[in-house]
Amino acid sequence: MSVPPAAQAQPQPPQQAGKVKLSVYTIEECPACGQKTKRAFQAGDYITKDGAKCSKCGNVTKMTLIYAEPMVKSK
Repeated sequence: MSVPPAAQAQPQPPQQAGKVKLSVYTIEECPACGQKTKRAFQAGDYITKDGAKCSKCGNVTKMTLIYAEPMVKSK
């Protein structure tokens, strides 16, 4: 039984020197108590957007920062 061409694994391009994979994060900050929460970026996030409820005081948080960090390779 042969595998259809679309189902075969596609070769991955080689990693170029100097290219680093990044993880993108969003920081949500509570305007009432100052609690900051770091979470993975989600499509649709933008600065000043309302976030989740604060885990400390229950007020609505605001997204204050979106940034990227290099991914950590685990052994």
